[in-house]
Amino acid sequence: MKKFITLSVNVIFSLFVLTSCTYQDMMDKLVPKEEAKMAEDYLTKLREKNFEYIKSKLSDELKPQVTDALLIQLADYFRGGELISTEIIGSQVNVFNGVWQGNFSFEYHFSEGWNLANAAFRKVGDKYEVIGLNVYQTEMSQKEIHAFNLSNKSLLHYLVLVMAVAVPVFILISTYFCIRTPIQKRKWLWVIFILLGVSAIQINWTTGQYAIQLISAHLLGAAAVAASPHAPWVISASIPLGAILFWVKRKRFIQLSKEANNSFNPDCADNAPQG
Repeated sequence: MKKFITLSVNVIFSLFVLTSCTYQDMMDKLVPKEEAKMAEDYLTKLREKNFEYIKSKLSDELKPQVTDALLIQLADYFRGGELISTEIIGSQVNVFNGVWQGNFSFEYHFSEGWNLANAAFRKVGDKYEVIGLNVYQTEMSQKEIHAFNLSNKSLLHYLVLVMAVAVPVFILISTYFCIRTPIQKRKWLWVIFILLGVSAIQINWTTGQYAIQLISAHLLGAAAVAASPHAPWVISASIPLGAILFWVKRKRFIQLSKEANNSFNPDCADNAPQG
């Protein structure tokens, strides 16, 4: 079991490295650089307590809610010490009814700790106004928080992980035997049915929160995805219903094939004893 789990971790880690490279390329291409820089500069003004500038960019509905006391509280929430690095870790942009909105999240590494901060903007004419502003403290980087590991995990974590590795193996073996089994009608439908897992249990690997999806289908019956290197892994495992039913019916398929062959075999009649 230990070797089995270690193998699954190595596979998922390899996928993580590949995903990280792909994610960075995607961020470079998709993040609107001008608006992201504007959001970063705005959060810098907040950290520097330039409240006059901060207020000048607030939307009309947000201005009454943002008091000097709240701004001081937000600014003081940034860690102290030297700023070591700033990294954009989230970008959400959408246009609804012709109105552009963007939400940009950054991770700050100070010599005294870590921060997350985000600023949300709305474009009105040629100008941008702030419609959201948040600052959070974290004990470590988001990559460390959401890193895939096996320590301090629940029984459910391990159960879902084992299923996420075992179900695809079972499905692939079943598919191989299905191809080699003589099925009289629509074998390709059986192959497709076997390749899909139905329903699913999902677990957030960081928090342990889980969800059950009764209506769903997953190719090979499992999935392991992370939205980014800074987001938690979500591991999913499905029920290999098609594979299970195939093994239940396999002997019957073989029997029916033999009966069909015998019914068309003329040797039985030719070799019958003569009176």
